[in-house]
Amino acid sequence: MGRFFYWKLAADNIRKNSRVYVPYILTSISTVMMYYLIHSLSGNTGLSKMSGGTTVQSMLSFGSTIVGLFSAIFLLYTNSFLIKRRKKEFGLFNVLGMEKKHIARIMMYETIYITIISIFSGLLGGILLSKAMFLLLLKLLRFEVQMGFEISGPSILSTLILFGAIFFLTLLGNLRQIHLAKPIELLKGGQVGEREPKTKWLLTLFGLASIGAGYYLALTTESPIAALSLFFVAVIFVMMGTYSLFASGSITLLKLMRKNKGYYYRPNHFTTVAGLIYRMKRNAVGLANICILSTMVLVTLSTTVSLYIGVEDVLRTRYPREITISSYRITDEYIAELHRGVAEVLRNHGVAADNTLEYRSLVFLGEEQASEFLT
Repeated sequence: MGRFFYWKLAADNIRKNSRVYVPYILTSISTVMMYYLIHSLSGNTGLSKMSGGTTVQSMLSFGSTIVGLFSAIFLLYTNSFLIKRRKKEFGLFNVLGMEKKHIARIMMYETIYITIISIFSGLLGGILLSKAMFLLLLKLLRFEVQMGFEISGPSILSTLILFGAIFFLTLLGNLRQIHLAKPIELLKGGQVGEREPKTKWLLTLFGLASIGAGYYLALTTESPIAALSLFFVAVIFVMMGTYSLFASGSITLLKLMRKNKGYYYRPNHFTTVAGLIYRMKRNAVGLANICILSTMVLVTLSTTVSLYIGVEDVLRTRYPREITISSYRITDEYIAELHRGVAEVLRNHGVAADNTLEYRSLVFLGEEQASEFLT
């Protein structure tokens, strides 16, 4: 047996199963590229040079963490479908005399191939698009920052560690399934139906509590400073609650509907509820992913469009006049001199002042008691 026999066999397996591997690899490349783009933007030196850049960097840093968490769940879930489609092939290898340790070796090499292709292709695409994304961000924010082409070392390292760990976990999960299964189970792995899932009340209650906590934080936080730090916590709570409710809450609800004899024993309800109970176990994570992705897209688009369109109205509201002059600790002599200076500037430029407003304000500390202020 040649030195590179298993390497070649692993490559042939990927090529022959391209119909299932190509979508999986493209999905992996997309998640790697998305994570690198957001992480590199959060550490871009150009952002720190502009006003409010620190806040933007903090939000992007939160975003990269959310994308990393979502990528792990999504890729692990996608891999479970992939390995189920290939169990028959591995069972055939086992029946023909190949030991499970040899099958494990092939799976390891396949994972190495997929990891290398996904991570390096995703990084290459992310590096090429990083400057374009930064310029687009500056265009939206209407900032001008001098910048050159830069490659973020910390972002590359973070991407390698995160997705290396994700693919390593997928390999461990696949090896565990192959090790525990018998050859006949592997041969029929793609034909095995779903078992009826159990009702998990604790997970259902945890999901409800998590979503409730997330929305409570979002609705009760009024301070903008506190909102920046609590936003990430609220998002994590909502994500955990969404996955928990789809995985267990939906099954709990369907089983409660089945216990209602008057509702369940109707022709349409009987087949629908019975079928959903078995399908929800397999499709729960996928539906939760779709739900979270849809929410992220809607929130991002609505927030971005609202801020971008409303920025002119905000400027007109906060600064209703083109020129504002502010001064502190003023005297009557100073005001007279200021008026003369303004009139001279207007005369030199050949323009006239219109819709002028002048006022004095006093700032002091006080305490409110009942309907009175005490100073």
